[in-house]
Order: sequence, then C-alpha cells, then structure tokens
Amino acid sequence: DILVNNILYKASLVYFKWLQSYNELKLFENFLNNAELRFRGIQRGAEVGENAQIDVVEARIAMNNRRLSLEQSRVKLLKSALDISNFLWLGDNLPVELQPDVIPDVESEAIIDAIFNINKLRDDLVVIDLHPKMLSLDLKRQSLEVNKRLKTNNLLPRINVEYNFLTETPDIARTFNTAEYKGGLNVILPLFLRKERGDLKLAKLKVQDTEFEIDATRVNIQNKISALKQELDSYVSQNAITDQMVMDYFKMLEAEERKFQMGESSLFLVNSRESKLIDGQLKAIEIQNKFFSTKAKLFNSVAVNPNL
Repeated sequence: DILVNNILYKASLVYFKWLQSYNELKLFENFLNNAELRFRGIQRGAEVGENAQIDVVEARIAMNNRRLSLEQSRVKLLKSALDISNFLWLGDNLPVELQPDVIPDVESEAIIDAIFNINKLRDDLVVIDLHPKMLSLDLKRQSLEVNKRLKTNNLLPRINVEYNFLTETPDIARTFNTAEYKGGLNVILPLFLRKERGDLKLAKLKVQDTEFEIDATRVNIQNKISALKQELDSYVSQNAITDQMVMDYFKMLEAEERKFQMGESSLFLVNSRESKLIDGQLKAIEIQNKFFSTKAKLFNSVAVNPNL
C-alpha cells in the first residue's frame, strides 16, 4: 500500500503542477489579447491626435510584457507535460508521451476528492493502528516477543528422560524382562547462566525499544494528519479570500478603464490596475495548487488502500 500510495502521490503532484502551468498559460493568453487590443486602440488614437505618443510607447511595453510572460508560461507548461509523461505507460511497459492537444481538467477538485476520498479522510477518525507502517512495527514487536520467550526458555533446566527395554529377542514380546529395564533422568542446569541472562535482558530491551518506536510513530502520524487537516481548512479560507480579491481587482480595473476612456485617468494607472489583477489571479492559481497538493499529502500520510 505504501509503495502504491507514494507513486500515486508523486504523480498527483506532477499533475497539479501541469494544471497550474496550464491555468497560468490561459491567464496570460487572455491578458495578452487585452494588451494588444489596448495598444491598437491607443495607436489609432495617437494617429488622429487623441492620444499622446508616449501612451503608445507605454501600451507597447505592457503588451510585450504580456508576451514575455506568455512565452515563459509556455515553457513551464512544456516542462510539466514532459514530467507527466514519466507516469504514462502502456500495459506492455511502453512509455507514452503526452500529446500537445491534451489538456488538464480545469474543474479537477471533485475528481481529486473522489480519488483520494478526501471527505471521508477529513471527517472520520483515522485508525492509526491500521497504517502500514504501524502494522509493520507490530509484526516486528511480535517477532521480538517470540525471541524473548525463547531466551526465557533458555534459563530453564534441560531434562533428558531415558527409558530402555532390554532383551536378546526383541521380536518376541514374552522375552521382555522387567528386571532388566533401564530408566534414567538427566537434569542439566548451568551454575551461572550469565550468557542466558544477558540474552534475555537484551531481548527485553529490544521489545521495549520497539514499543517506544510504535508509540512515537503513532504520535508522529497523528500529528501529521491533524496538521494537514488544519492546513486544508486554512486553504479553504485562503481560496475564498483570493476569489474576493480577484473580483475586487477586476472591478477596480473596469472602473479605471472607464475613467481612462473619459480622459480622467492615465494608461499608467490602467496598467497598474491590470498588473494587480494578474498578480491576484496568479496567487489564486498558486493557492489552488497548494490546496490540491495538501489533499494528496493527507492521502499519502494516511496511506489508505487506493482501491478501497
């Protein structure tokens, strides 16, 4: 289970990075279109004397900045797509390369929750003792308990019992002479038992050490799961905050554009408002990536069977 979960966890992180890169690409494509439209409008306005030539320069700078960001996001998306291909294999162990026209599902949250069974992991009390690592340590403890009992038995005296029937004609039952029976009891007990006592003490220490490891591991897993649950709750709040911020930045940009069209604002302020909106949307995309990654971490920490 741990090996399967680790592979699924790593693949999920790569997918989330691919999704983040794709969302950033679409974001910069949209704002590049806006910048190109604004540049052409200001350029035409400058030709008829409605806009200053410096506004054309500023609009071109903003447009080229958007182009640069778009190209950088394309490279980032290409790299993340190649990383995705590392987890794509056919049944006969043939690697598969992700095709350029394949895109991630931008509405992935419901799918992620279903695959990782997030709602159950967040609401139910996770049984830590069923964690594969805990089960492995318990098997180790049981093995050491058996070894301890063996070392305890080594302290007991060794008793050999002998009992022989003596006869010259063993094939004839009536020839057995009870007067010639031989019996014996041999008891062997070492005087000091230093080695045996040392072995038993060492076996007990190994059991105690394993029990301490079990307790420490249980606390560590529980604390990690609790921290991840709290982190998920925090990201829910952060998502709501960033969504509101993006809406407000968008309203501010719209208002600044209207003022600019009426001659009451400058292109510098419009670009500034737009940059704030871009930063806000990039922050929202980043937080979404962290939110999804934390869900994958919770799934990986619990180490549940993905087939259940």
